[in-house]
Amino acid sequence: MPATLQHPWRGAGAGRGFTLLEALVALALVAISLMGLMRLYSTLSRGEDDARQRGEAVLLAQDRLEQLRSYTSIDGASNSWNTLASGSDTASSNTSFTRRWTLGGASTDPMRAVSVQMSWTDRAGGTQQFSLDSVISRTDPADVGLLGFPLPANTTLKRPKNRNLNIPVPASDLGNGESAFRLPNTNYAVVFSNESGYVVKTCSLTTSSSTITLADLSGCATAYAYIVAGYISLDGVSSFPSGLAVNTASLTGTSSVTCSVSNAVDQSTGTAISGYQYYLCVVAVPSAGAPWSGTVRLAAGTLNAGSGGSSDRLVCRFQFPAAAGITNNMRNVQPYSAVTESLDSQNYVITNANSCPTVSGLATTLHQDCRNSNAQRGTACPAS
Repeated sequence: MPATLQHPWRGAGAGRGFTLLEALVALALVAISLMGLMRLYSTLSRGEDDARQRGEAVLLAQDRLEQLRSYTSIDGASNSWNTLASGSDTASSNTSFTRRWTLGGASTDPMRAVSVQMSWTDRAGGTQQFSLDSVISRTDPADVGLLGFPLPANTTLKRPKNRNLNIPVPASDLGNGESAFRLPNTNYAVVFSNESGYVVKTCSLTTSSSTITLADLSGCATAYAYIVAGYISLDGVSSFPSGLAVNTASLTGTSSVTCSVSNAVDQSTGTAISGYQYYLCVVAVPSAGAPWSGTVRLAAGTLNAGSGGSSDRLVCRFQFPAAAGITNNMRNVQPYSAVTESLDSQNYVITNANSCPTVSGLATTLHQDCRNSNAQRGTACPAS
């Protein structure tokens, strides 16, 4: 029988178990592995904690930035643009955060830089920092969201002065949800609903001031009416025809129409704008929401100044491109059809050319042929 081989340093009975040395070596290896795992777990735990703290710091910085942006007025006594200032505070969750915010510039600036700095001590005792930088704009909250264009058809979305788009800008707010507008060169005023833009009253005026108050109105009567308004400009013509007026004889569905034409006025300076006139017509209807239809024409005996050819006048209208939410009536497509809203920016240009011009990249459409050579001139260009 062959001899039994034995490990040179183990006895004959060593195959029955482990020696003390082997057990100690195994235990040491397990301990080393566990220490590595514990160190890895500690590193992962600290990383998770740091990420959570940094995320909370970002949210706190964003919250302070939004608070600075949420001022409710420009010059109020509190929570206004003029009261914005640098400062600091603290916040706590799973750690204590110190939050500081610094504003650059001054309250008279249109924009101010702002920096929000966050600092805290992590679990290991180290100092952590984070900074969020942005810019705050000096915008009156009353104007936010009011300047969108184009507007949905006949909505109550408001514009500057916190009222309907179709109320003339110079109209005076009466403080009761209504605004009054004097037809130029008259003592006749129309009163609008700030919400709908509809004419709700017609009144006489007891003042010559451009600013109207409730006390300046007398003899007011309930009215149902819309306005049609816009500008008249010149192309190659030195001056407006004398006695220029608006003819609305072709309109149907209206009980009366009152129009005025005057020099266009710069609303910032109050001075006349050379080469432009402003017209406004009040189209009365028999009941609230009743429609009217037809064509509005410029009218005056001198509109066809000159005798034949290029020396006579064409009236061309600005007919805006089709767009979602914009009706043909709003686009100045004529004849108007079933109008149930006030219409603004219904603009025209008078030219002495033989075709309608392109103005500032916008082509115009022939509206009236007032040349002597036009056999239908009297119909196209009726007397006022």
